[in-house]
Amino acid sequence: MLLPIDNEYIVIGDVHGCIDELKALLIQNGFKINEGIIDASLNNKAIILLGDFIDKATPQKLKDTIEFIYQNYYHLNQKEQRFYILRGNHEEMVYRYISKDPTLEITPKRLEEKKRYYNTASLLEKDSDLRDKFLDLYQNLSIWLKYDYSSDFSVTLTHAPCQERYLAKDDTISHAKMVKSESRSKNRGVKLDDLIPYIYQEAKDNQHYHIFGHLSQPDIRKYKNKICIDTSAIYGNSLSCAIIQKDKLSFNSVPFLNKQKSVTQKYNILFDF
Repeated sequence: MLLPIDNEYIVIGDVHGCIDELKALLIQNGFKINEGIIDASLNNKAIILLGDFIDKATPQKLKDTIEFIYQNYYHLNQKEQRFYILRGNHEEMVYRYISKDPTLEITPKRLEEKKRYYNTASLLEKDSDLRDKFLDLYQNLSIWLKYDYSSDFSVTLTHAPCQERYLAKDDTISHAKMVKSESRSKNRGVKLDDLIPYIYQEAKDNQHYHIFGHLSQPDIRKYKNKICIDTSAIYGNSLSCAIIQKDKLSFNSVPFLNKQKSVTQKYNILFDF
């Protein structure tokens, strides 16, 4: 779970099938891509996806995204690990669907949610080769990663925000909290800052950062050492990344490229005070 400190890390927020934007963001940050293969000769550069690389996009873009990630995950990790992926709640839910998890009760409401929010499941049920690639990737997903540069600078990465008592812990409850925070769909009308107040209450004025995605924001949201980089690419906004290089943290993004139809989103803004 600990990242080598001699690499520069490009940490990318929720992709959700935005393969064109993913490639553009990588190129913008110094990677070269030739016929879908990322050039592995760039020294000391590594890629981290914060999870939720599937769902919501068109079937073809989802297929292209899984194929691209699968191919390059193994290409870049041949000698040493240069490509990391965290587990998001969408990967977890799709896995439950396609593995026929007996604890997942299939109701009419659940089928409607599958169609609306987890459309990768239907795609994988029809394409066995793609399903095998997804399952292979799923077994290699991390729950959390940490870059511990010094006593003054570190970055902990999870898909979802969580309370510090769960952060970077390896028990079942902590894993669940780092993959999915409190449900916004089950708490409609509740401000995000009221739903997960621990994020700003536990924020500190230091350089021990916690970076996460999951919350689909209109821009990168920062409060002290808590940072959300899910900037809603699939909602027609942008795909963003955090760049970790030694004891420095910076940010970058590319706009939605309109190569597929975006979906709609009403933002519940984090750190809205």
